[in-house]
Amino acid sequence: MFSALLIASDSIAGQSVEQLAANSGLVAIRKTLNCFPNNYEFSMMLNTYDPDLIFLDLSDWEVASASAMTIHSLYPKIVVIGFGGGWSDQIVAMCERIGVCELLTSPVTIKEFQASVFRAIHRLRSGVQENLVAFLPAKAGSGSTTVALNTAGRLAGSLGQKVLLIESDLNSGVLSILLNVKSPQSLLDALEHSSNMDYSRWSSCISQKHGIDLLLSSRSRPLPSWGNYHHLLEYVKSRYNTIVVDLPELVNDATEEIIGRAKFVFIVCTPELPSLRLAQRRCRELESRGIPASRVGIIVNRWHPNDLKEADIEAILDHGVAAIFPNDYVSVQQATSRGDLVAEGTPLGETFLSLARILTGVPDTYTPPPPPKSVLDYLKVFGSRKRMEELARNVSKSKPAPASA
Repeated sequence: MFSALLIASDSIAGQSVEQLAANSGLVAIRKTLNCFPNNYEFSMMLNTYDPDLIFLDLSDWEVASASAMTIHSLYPKIVVIGFGGGWSDQIVAMCERIGVCELLTSPVTIKEFQASVFRAIHRLRSGVQENLVAFLPAKAGSGSTTVALNTAGRLAGSLGQKVLLIESDLNSGVLSILLNVKSPQSLLDALEHSSNMDYSRWSSCISQKHGIDLLLSSRSRPLPSWGNYHHLLEYVKSRYNTIVVDLPELVNDATEEIIGRAKFVFIVCTPELPSLRLAQRRCRELESRGIPASRVGIIVNRWHPNDLKEADIEAILDHGVAAIFPNDYVSVQQATSRGDLVAEGTPLGETFLSLARILTGVPDTYTPPPPPKSVLDYLKVFGSRKRMEELARNVSKSKPAPASA
């Protein structure tokens, strides 16, 4: 939950906000005041409660506006939401200048209250998280988890990064099976306590294998909210070089927090037409949620030289292809049987390393990079896709590849 202070000169209006906060499931009011304290008292209170939000009664505009400006000047990262109602258009226009992010206009429903909190938080804490990468399957069984896991493994092992891999598929997550790992606590435990996370609790939630910190899913208890993911990502963003998220097939209101912050969202599909069409649909869904095409990349997994060529795939998708991974069913099966990563010496293992290098900005040694022109060009400049196609051909020469993996 988001921690909040409530400053209300009108006790009835203050009680209404308290009730809305309690019913929203998003906000916990830690302290209620009937007037604005002096700067010293306010500083002490902020150090004690460390709030994410302040709900400020604006019914006495002269006093409230001065209070809002004080908060904004001294604590610009605290979100201020005004309430009280009955303001003129001029006052509404002034709110942004004095640091009031949102206004609650009576009567306020729970849904409107939740939406106001969402908008207010993201106005001050929006933007791309540079070390966050998400993998989204076009359809179940596309191999997105295998790609996410092995990319994280190369980031941690070959490139020496501190990596967190989050399994956010709460219904069908298989990372614990692929790695033969059990965790006493899960992603849901971390999300439940994300607003008051500390080192001891965090250590009890993660597992470790192949140099990766793993936050594994669980299939019990209620689904998390966007606020849970917001707090979790805030906690881990400065603690890891790269955070990799294995997303479920469908984005919901909670996991939207991840894709909204991710530097790249990779949609993983296979070369078959149904998968490509669903990848196209996922692109449109991401666009409808405000994710620009420049941050979305398509990874074609299990590609064989007899499959559609890159130009044909891009024509179907109406979107650029960021990478093509060869079909290497045998290597994947061998890794799964060992609870291991795909072996480094295999062609598929090399493609994971190539993608890991791209994500960290380390040039792929196979092809010298020209200057990038855009985000998608950046993914292409190291010649990774041509190299991956070459590796796929090597796979096909060395052993037959099955139709699906």
